[in-house]
Amino acid sequence: MKSVWVFVVLVLIWWVLDGLQSPAWGVVAAALGAALYHLLAHGPRYRVRLLNLPQFAAYFVLESFRGGWDVARRALDPGLPIHPHLFDYAVRLPAGQPRGLFMGVIGLLPGTLSADLSANGQVIRVHAIHEDPASAVQELERRVARLYGLEGGA
Repeated sequence: MKSVWVFVVLVLIWWVLDGLQSPAWGVVAAALGAALYHLLAHGPRYRVRLLNLPQFAAYFVLESFRGGWDVARRALDPGLPIHPHLFDYAVRLPAGQPRGLFMGVIGLLPGTLSADLSANGQVIRVHAIHEDPASAVQELERRVARLYGLEGGA
């Protein structure tokens, strides 16, 4: 049933972006997207707490802007100090949507990028160019946990 909702949302997105210029392509693309969702979405489902979504969205936009600004500054001023290194971060978020979102958003934090996930999925290797990015990664994990209502588990 969830795949049907994914299909409907994708058709609506296509309609908003493309109008009625090529509805057949929109239906085909939405059907492929819904089929991929059905094939790839497995494991336990976690619900986003809608009341927590605006706060997370604001954090996401702010950190995305800060990350982009950091990259632009470093591109324009190569004299800025960088301390490239890898560090391992033990993830407390459950596997699936929360951990996937966490790993994806790490790359938007200033100077960080998720580089690898351990075989058991419990440790993320993070590439960083700042001296101590662990606190920012930990804050991100806390905010993702709050978004999914998992504050006690992360």
